[in-house]
Amino acid sequence: MTTPALHKEPALLKIEGLNVAGLSDAGERPILRDLDFELRRNEILGIVGETGAGKSILARAMIDLLPPGVRRTSGEVFLRGRPISQLTDRERRAMRGGDIALIGTNAKALLDPVEMVGKQVVRVLRSHRRMSRGEAWQRAVELLASVGIVDPEQRARAYPHELSGGMAQRVVIAMALITEPKIVLADDATLGLDATVSVQVLDMLVDRARTLGVSVVLITHDLGIIAHYCDRVAIMRQGRIEEMDKTAAFLAGPQTSYSRELLEAAKARPVPALRRTGSQDAPLLAVRNLTKLFAGSRPGEIVRAVDDVSFDIARGQTLALVGESGSGKTTIGQCLVRLIESTSGQILFDGEDVTKVPEGSFRKLRRRVQMVFQEPYVALNPRWRVRHLVDEPLRMLERMPSAERLKRVHRVLELVNLPSRYAELFPHELTAGEQKRVGMARALVTEPDFVIFDEPTTALDIRVRAQIIDLVRDLQSRMGLSALFITHDLNSVRSLAHDVAVMNRGRIVETGSIDDVFRQPQDPYTRKLLSAELAVEHEAAAHGVAVSRVEVTG
Repeated sequence: MTTPALHKEPALLKIEGLNVAGLSDAGERPILRDLDFELRRNEILGIVGETGAGKSILARAMIDLLPPGVRRTSGEVFLRGRPISQLTDRERRAMRGGDIALIGTNAKALLDPVEMVGKQVVRVLRSHRRMSRGEAWQRAVELLASVGIVDPEQRARAYPHELSGGMAQRVVIAMALITEPKIVLADDATLGLDATVSVQVLDMLVDRARTLGVSVVLITHDLGIIAHYCDRVAIMRQGRIEEMDKTAAFLAGPQTSYSRELLEAAKARPVPALRRTGSQDAPLLAVRNLTKLFAGSRPGEIVRAVDDVSFDIARGQTLALVGESGSGKTTIGQCLVRLIESTSGQILFDGEDVTKVPEGSFRKLRRRVQMVFQEPYVALNPRWRVRHLVDEPLRMLERMPSAERLKRVHRVLELVNLPSRYAELFPHELTAGEQKRVGMARALVTEPDFVIFDEPTTALDIRVRAQIIDLVRDLQSRMGLSALFITHDLNSVRSLAHDVAVMNRGRIVETGSIDDVFRQPQDPYTRKLLSAELAVEHEAAAHGVAVSRVEVTG
């Protein structure tokens, strides 16, 4: 695989001294600061940075479509040598979607829910090209086929809610490409998609861009995407570009301390050797033939969300449960803590079948078995302060004086690296990473023996994700926790788990140690998952190996 030669020719898009500020009662707050860079023809440029770095505002500044309360204070954006601030309203409308197309996150939110997707593609095309409705419809169907949508004529007549997340994202990409733009801005376009679907979408986007000679700006917080797809990379921090270089050169040796910190945080780190002190005894958790059935959307339809699943977790061991969305991972976790009741099978915790324990008696077990939920802001009552959120399990499960409870809250907040003053804050006053930590503190306050972590690193910034991984590793070591780690983030699995179980459509298709499964996967589905992992290939780049997944076709 090779990346295209970057010829010294006039830039397709050029940004000079760009400054953007947000307006408020307190005055102007800088958002973008003195940005200077160029985008070349047929180039894939990656822009990476943490939340608040200014990436999305930059994308909107490129098409002169800043949100209310935000304005360009100085500098300019040039498209093929012409300042976009000098375009007429008509030219500016033609530029947006015509010369430059923007692809955002959450495709289903971007599509009109009450109109067929084919008609939405047609509307975009006819706003930029003169053609009949029939010609536009045929062109729309052809483009849906070109972005990998099976049975495009039928899908064109579907509504957004009838499409999967990956298929909806392909429709949005089709809408972006149908006017044959010169530049595509993809702003976290695959955020929230499964790894396999994300790779399919990115492969398709980059391949179509190479074929059509389109320049692409991939805006992301995932360095794995940068490593595999981009010719050059810009590292953003607090509205500035910290570093800009060819991707291979950046991966081989970042120039700034912040860039080095980001790259190091993106790498997987082997899990410390498992403490096998209890491994010769009966497992702490033994799941046998677990099945969970749900009623389907059609009369009489039965969905086997969990289908005859069995696995063990030893004391002090972490098992990763991996698979795509809808494979049944979270359903298993909820069955283990009896948030939902299993249909059949056994869940043996410390030798006792918890499926047969009366609800009143199971409450005593809840202090030993806890769960950290995927979306902490949804799981945390927004009206409660952190101390009330964290001590709720104590109030429900243990008789303890209020002063003692508060001491326990402060102690467990310290355990998850949050100052005791955070006890008086509300969830909306916390960052996403801090919310995750509060969720962990809430689970740990009863001093459990076993914790279920449901997607603890999903959608977090690079450094925050690394901090959460370090925190979980530290808790495992200090508390001797046994854990079930539910995720589709294979990079985190390498850093946190000793063993892995791979789920597909409600069944476990492969299980074993991390080394065995990741180095020599036996099941085709496992191989498919691993092939979709976009790990940072530092060693390959250091030896001059190309990082692009897609060959240049033009």
